[in-house]
Amino acid sequence: MRLPLSLARDQPLQRQLYDQLRDLIASARLAPGSRMPSTRMLAEQYAISRITVVLTYERLIAEGYLETMPAKGTFVSRPSLHQGTGLAERQTPLAPPARQPRAWTEAGVGHADPSLFPAVRWRTLIRGALDRIGRQLGAELPDGSPALRTGIAAWLSTSRGLAIAPDQVVIVNGRQQALHVALQVALRPGARAVVEDPCDPLTAGALTRAAADVVRVPVDASGLRTERLPEGPAALLYVTPVHQRPLGVALAEERRAALLQWAGRADALVLEEDCDGDLRYDNVHTPPLMSLDRQESVCLIGGFGASLGPWVTLAYMVMPHRLISQALAARALIDDSRHWLEETALAELLNGGGYARHVHRLDKAYASRSAALVDALRQHFGAASLIWGGHAGLHLAWFPPSDFGPSADVAGVARRCGLEAAASPSERGAPGEAVLIGFGSLQERQAEPRVAELAGMLLATHQAAIAAAK
Repeated sequence: MRLPLSLARDQPLQRQLYDQLRDLIASARLAPGSRMPSTRMLAEQYAISRITVVLTYERLIAEGYLETMPAKGTFVSRPSLHQGTGLAERQTPLAPPARQPRAWTEAGVGHADPSLFPAVRWRTLIRGALDRIGRQLGAELPDGSPALRTGIAAWLSTSRGLAIAPDQVVIVNGRQQALHVALQVALRPGARAVVEDPCDPLTAGALTRAAADVVRVPVDASGLRTERLPEGPAALLYVTPVHQRPLGVALAEERRAALLQWAGRADALVLEEDCDGDLRYDNVHTPPLMSLDRQESVCLIGGFGASLGPWVTLAYMVMPHRLISQALAARALIDDSRHWLEETALAELLNGGGYARHVHRLDKAYASRSAALVDALRQHFGAASLIWGGHAGLHLAWFPPSDFGPSADVAGVARRCGLEAAASPSERGAPGEAVLIGFGSLQERQAEPRVAELAGMLLATHQAAIAAAK
């Protein structure tokens, strides 16, 4: 990317660079969300000192024109972050618009740390798979690698206490594909589908596109409020009981039993997503709903996006026996491609014990980062700060004091302080809107200074607002 800049050598370069970049952003010729060139690249393109570019970027970041995302780069801020011409001119928050439904996004929250990926081991496994690829293609079945299905079944037995047969495991290309397979199996146009509120927008969107009658049931600190489940028949219930998406809470034990009882009465398929279940930090075993199911009414979705990162897209579904053939048929209709190399490598990682060792290392690393973030939030925002979801996964939900304004504004400031953050609408009855903060790529030593900076910026903005109101 080469920016449309014109720098005169007989004038201060830093001032020119600042003015021209600011004008490009303010006029929207650099669109919000655009990636900026690295400081080294920009310095080389225009034959100027890198420190000149670094200082210019730092000023634009401080004034809200640019924002940084750890391990990703520097980007043009969204419009709400560069209203006016600088930080001092936007201290007084704009009046919030009339409340409208707003989707949250996890796009910038909860990244796995690339440095923790077992790259050396994975490279060896892929090479081994390549050595066997001729025999592999001739011997494998169209429903996926038997070795991988066996490995997943054994892993779920060890890690979840879930007794399943390998033929119940359906290999899919990611959790979204698993969702679409489940919708093909369970839904017909107009059928009732129940989801958590708030809910993953991709899930809600898929249900809407499937022409389902979507019923939202609120979530509180104990998970889905089962007493609010609708009466009458339903085709599907989507739930995330280990680490609710997005608020991170776990479904309480008594509600698990109530949910399954409701599913029996409603004749509904329970779609249980457990993609964060391999990363748990509180030493509390929460059994999958499927392990408690006696009516074959639960389908489990799991994956490796949290533990191995988005670089390994394989996921899986564990189907009730009565729905295996339907799921395989739906999988073939949606996408009949196979990922033989990844399947072979992952099967070896699971069956050889490497995956268990990897998850053990991850649990220690991410538990420490989660604790550091929680400690920093409580240190700078009060010991009673309401925080949900630090027990699993790669992000938590923090409810900031309402004095600091809408959660979208707080999340924007948090991103400028180097935190992975996004706003999430609160569930009904919560004290305020949550800010989702990722800790996967947040080193322990980074948590306190970044949260301290966040607290300082929010306090300064709040005090300016009070002064302006007098």
